[in-house]
Amino acid sequence: MNLTLDLTFLKEISDGDQDFINDVLHTFLDEMPKDMAQMNQAIMDKDIVMIGRMAHKTKSTLQTLGLFELKELALKIEQLAKQTPSDTNIIPLSQKFMGHIDRVYPNVKESLK
Repeated sequence: MNLTLDLTFLKEISDGDQDFINDVLHTFLDEMPKDMAQMNQAIMDKDIVMIGRMAHKTKSTLQTLGLFELKELALKIEQLAKQTPSDTNIIPLSQKFMGHIDRVYPNVKESLK
């Protein structure tokens, strides 16, 4: 999975304002761990509906950072959670998603330099 940031969209909507870009990146670093903690709790609780909600919550941020493959994985988790809210087979996919998110943090930090 490609976990390289593509900040093209973010640069376009910010008119290249580096302070704005940095704010968005800092927000990701501050908020995404909280979201992943909630998703992890939902996984432990086997709360498929909450897993889907947390996946949904991450999509726009992932899109903004140009993490398109990861956003598509979040969409898949969201859709599966809606279609089959009692199917715990979504849990390994959600754990994989969380692992990918963990691998994104260093890329975001590097973009702040």
